[in-house]
Amino acid sequence: MRLFVLICMIGSFSVSDVFVYAAELYRAEGGLVQGTLIQIDQNQFTLQTDAGTQTVPAKETIRVELGNASVPPRRDGLVILANDDRIHAQLLRSEEDFVFVRLNSYPEMGEMKIPLETIRAAYFQWPVARESRTHLIQKIASPDQKSDLFYLKNGDSLEGEFLGFDARTFRFESRAGETSVPRSGIQSFSINPELINFPQPDQLRYRITLTDGSRLVVSSLVLNQTVITAKALFGAELQCNLNRLVSITPLGGLVVPLSQLEPAEYQFTPYLAQKWNWQRNRNVLSGPLIVGGQEFASGLGMHSAAELRYQLAGKYAAFQTELGIDDSTNGTGDVEVTILVDRRVAFQQAVQGAEQQTVIVPRINLSGARELVLKVDFGKNADIQDHLNWCRPVLILQK
Repeated sequence: MRLFVLICMIGSFSVSDVFVYAAELYRAEGGLVQGTLIQIDQNQFTLQTDAGTQTVPAKETIRVELGNASVPPRRDGLVILANDDRIHAQLLRSEEDFVFVRLNSYPEMGEMKIPLETIRAAYFQWPVARESRTHLIQKIASPDQKSDLFYLKNGDSLEGEFLGFDARTFRFESRAGETSVPRSGIQSFSINPELINFPQPDQLRYRITLTDGSRLVVSSLVLNQTVITAKALFGAELQCNLNRLVSITPLGGLVVPLSQLEPAEYQFTPYLAQKWNWQRNRNVLSGPLIVGGQEFASGLGMHSAAELRYQLAGKYAAFQTELGIDDSTNGTGDVEVTILVDRRVAFQQAVQGAEQQTVIVPRINLSGARELVLKVDFGKNADIQDHLNWCRPVLILQK
């Protein structure tokens, strides 16, 4: 694995400036801490609250919301890494084993390079329309990909071995030999999954989301005054002002995203003949999980009528999630959702696409529980557009 160091200075900052950041920290044990995030160090969050200073270990934190508004990314490109990190950036060129990019929203950072072996797919121009974005995400969802794939703007696709690109040309090896085509005709490319080498550490780490929609998993995170310093899993070091962050989600502590676990059983009952599979961190169309305009990095996509069954072995204290009909339905869809714990109904509610927002499920006690079942049943309109998203579903480990 090739490592490199990249220092990213996002925005300008003076220690004499006064910043106030309203933060909301969601604790694994339940409850919310509100205040100003003043320090992150030694895997702990410190907030200044009305009652004084409060410190919470990162491993006992579900997430921290910073209150900074997201802004639409510029119409340049997008790089999706093998761990589903996303970097909104202009793709400049490739050299040897790296792709060079420039972050759309932060041009003052200059060029950065990303190891090719960590890249799942790259788009030279990321579209504005949600439907077009979903279509592009779906293209890289195929589990049967056995080579690098290249998608042309005219709708055609080619396969072979990626060689490189610059401002004018895009090169690849195919059965016809080395081929060069105008870069202007290439929409995107995806890398053979068998060639990807991406570190997957077990220790505590963080997913940070930037205001332009970029998200990165980092192995370390420190806040000093108003400057965040982090190290991405692919080796880059990042520095940015806290006002560039939307949220921080610790990974590897007491909070276990349900999407990381394998269900013991999946059952689907078709209304007529069409069958639907469940999706991990995608909606049922293999597109992004979006409800009410908000995209969720972690979750499950299901369609009526179906159920997922998980064996818990008494290891967990609680379950939390939000629910919503995916925005791809344009306000349609109507389902009945039921959550069962050891065959007991713990939650049941109709969820409609017309609501265009998530339903927050009250925290469900799992102490001693052996089984969790998520059910999505037909609503009032049979199975029409029943694309349900389980958004940020998490299990909380017993201490």
